[in-house]
Amino acid sequence: MEYFFKLFCKHADVITRVTVWGVTDKDSWKNNFLVRGRVDYPLFFDRNYQPKKSINNFEKIIK
Repeated sequence: MEYFFKLFCKHADVITRVTVWGVTDKDSWKNNFLVRGRVDYPLFFDRNYQPKKSINNFEKIIK
């Protein structure tokens, strides 16, 4: 996810917004979709609402 946000920031002159489909792995629409038991997604918070490493990197990227 960090790669994409760097790319978005690099092209901020033409990218006006980014949509994230979900906040936590627990509430992801992809739970059990295509792969039963899948639990890890590229979202900002894990299943216990704890921030993932990517959220810290995101804060550094946008500053």
